[in-house]
Amino acid sequence: MTDLSPEGTVRGFFDALNDRDYARAAGAIAEHCQWHSMASETVHRGPAATLAGLREFAGAFPDWRVGIERLTVAGDVVVVEWETSGTFTNAFRGRQPNGKRFRRRGCAIADLDRGLIVRYRDYYDRVYLLQQLDLMDLL
Repeated sequence: MTDLSPEGTVRGFFDALNDRDYARAAGAIAEHCQWHSMASETVHRGPAATLAGLREFAGAFPDWRVGIERLTVAGDVVVVEWETSGTFTNAFRGRQPNGKRFRRRGCAIADLDRGLIVRYRDYYDRVYLLQQLDLMDLL
């Protein structure tokens, strides 16, 4: 049985990403969802666009994992403090892999409606990420 509570949806989404189960991850995102990467100032709309970006990242960093450090729920709003890491072993945005590892922390705010993420804002330090990977030219 799937937990459609706000906490269950967000935890299930993170688990699906770590399992590379993109169909299950897409099932947590509403078609009209706006997914904001605050650090890169980009917005993806809907599950297909959101997961395309996540797949691209996971493809370049095949050992990429994301863990929940703290999760707080207030009604239909979930705040997640997360930590993620990975190794740059496949091409990414035209750059050849260099074997460098990254570790970063961030925070996300997810608004849910009837068991689906309808708005997501992801906050992290993009410069710190790119410095670790020797990819500052992507700024």
